[in-house]
Amino acid sequence: MEPVLLNNRYRLLELVGSGGMAIVYKGIDTLLDRHVAVKILREGFASDPAFLARFQREAQAAARLDHPNIVTIYDVGQDGDRHYIVMEYVDGQDLKSLIRQKGRINVDEALDIAVQVCAGVGHAHKARLIHCDIKPQNVLMTQDGRAKVTDFGIARALSEAGLTESETVWGSPLYFSPEQAAGEPPTPASDVYSIGVMMYEMLSGSPPFQAEKATALALKHMREEPPPLVARSPQTPAQLEWVIRKVLAKEPSARYRTAEQLAHVLEEYRKQSEQMTGWQAVIQEHPQAASPPDYVAEVKPPLAPAATSNKLTWALALIASIAVMGLIPLWLVVRQAYSGPTLPPTSTPTPLVTLTPAVQLVPAPDVIGQQTDQARKAVERAGLRFVLLEERDEPDAERGIVLEQSPAPGELIPLDAEVSVVVSAAGRELTMPGVVDYPLEMVQDGIESDGLRVNVEEVWSTKPEGMVIAQEPERGTTVHVGDAVTLTVSGGVDINIPLNVNLDNQVMLESAELRQETFQPGGVIAITLRWRALRSIDTHYVVFVHLVDDPRDPAVAQQDMEPFTPTTKWVPGVEIVDPRQVAVPAGQPAGVYQLRIGMYPQGQSDYQLPVVDAGLTTVESGRILVAEIEIKP
Repeated sequence: MEPVLLNNRYRLLELVGSGGMAIVYKGIDTLLDRHVAVKILREGFASDPAFLARFQREAQAAARLDHPNIVTIYDVGQDGDRHYIVMEYVDGQDLKSLIRQKGRINVDEALDIAVQVCAGVGHAHKARLIHCDIKPQNVLMTQDGRAKVTDFGIARALSEAGLTESETVWGSPLYFSPEQAAGEPPTPASDVYSIGVMMYEMLSGSPPFQAEKATALALKHMREEPPPLVARSPQTPAQLEWVIRKVLAKEPSARYRTAEQLAHVLEEYRKQSEQMTGWQAVIQEHPQAASPPDYVAEVKPPLAPAATSNKLTWALALIASIAVMGLIPLWLVVRQAYSGPTLPPTSTPTPLVTLTPAVQLVPAPDVIGQQTDQARKAVERAGLRFVLLEERDEPDAERGIVLEQSPAPGELIPLDAEVSVVVSAAGRELTMPGVVDYPLEMVQDGIESDGLRVNVEEVWSTKPEGMVIAQEPERGTTVHVGDAVTLTVSGGVDINIPLNVNLDNQVMLESAELRQETFQPGGVIAITLRWRALRSIDTHYVVFVHLVDDPRDPAVAQQDMEPFTPTTKWVPGVEIVDPRQVAVPAGQPAGVYQLRIGMYPQGQSDYQLPVVDAGLTTVESGRILVAEIEIKP
């Protein structure tokens, strides 16, 4: 890219990402000599006052946040018509890429990432800010494993009046909360829900809800319960699954109220897990999603060995029981006053029981690079369900091409599981220019620089070699960046005219050679035909070449003659070169004429061999069009 220096300070080095509203570059702050990320508002939005206000509001809201798990905002400014935000540059990848790379993230790592995300978002909640668009793409992972939340692009102060506009829907359909899907104002609990969706995806490899259309996806968030996590990720402990199901509750009041509360719960769970030996207890009854919002953690001590009872033991037990019963009323009062987020009951460790689910596993097919319809068929043939997650602008990709898939190709997944894909969307709209009668070398670079893909088809023509003689789409047609454009270019008269005509499943007329297009009255038209037998032929056929003014009228000149090598001696698969000559009548009027050919059995000129497939040309009245010629005085 050409060097760009914003306000004589920020030099843009390379493009690192783009979104619907802005483009992100890696840059360098020449004043402080450090790498930065520079987000520049797209030109289409820079002239819109509403978008400018939203862009500036993002910077002001996020710049107030200072936390190790939040990407730091350094500066906001304007250089000409470029509006930009300068941020901390994170050397790593986003969480979505990490999930795609690993397929599923192990429990310990997923828990560590979730705690870090909760810490960052929880800090924002304390500052009365809601992210509103928590998703793996907005979590950046450093080389040393630190998670940093970025893109508070639709963050709103809780006190801001615009937050209550019910007609506004914030967030990404795969990750937003039921209340966001319904168009209701988001709350900190909305961010908690999105973190829960992200945790589900880290552990299972895919989000809990998927659909081809955003409206269908929104209804799933609002109405459906997420599939059991253990079915997709058997290694997930039941206690952790219970926490995630609570986080994914439909009602905000049934979740943890802030990301900080969720962080405390996850930290407590991690501490309890570290105290165990590593073997997970068998849970006799799976916790139900409709469990009460808060539970008191009950960590039972290991069972003591059996001992001989004595009177002193019974006396002490009686005294202890009376003391505990006396504390119950006080405990109930304290619990009501200070109820907070806690973990569900943990079961007493029991001997290891290994359960092997009787699930048939199949490898996920590799559909990256395939057209959407082709990919769908491949997935369904494998006994799996095809889900279109999103369409993404990809300048160098043809529309409808699979860019990414989850699970990864070859990963073993249960039969009837979902394979989610991201496909290339229609890019920026363009108007197709007219390039017919221009040299290819003059127009090809310009078309490709607009983001269109050029396919060149070279054909026989008497027009100058390299001249564009046809285009598809036509001039003035609306096209999109990434679309394919076909330009038909003259290859001159030294190339064959492709025909590929099938006559009665016996013979293929593959091509013809015609060295010129203009002839004079009294001249000779020389044409060479190339045939190939499809099977052994036991009939002598005559080849006719007709010069016609109208394909429905009789020929003005013709040659009817059996090939030099009779058809009965043609070997299947072997090319036959068949030169022909037709004399133009001396007094033939000037004009455009057609050369048409065909075959008939010797002695039966009224019967043309039927054409089964016209291939690359047309057939009328049993005669095959080879070329148009012009007769000039």
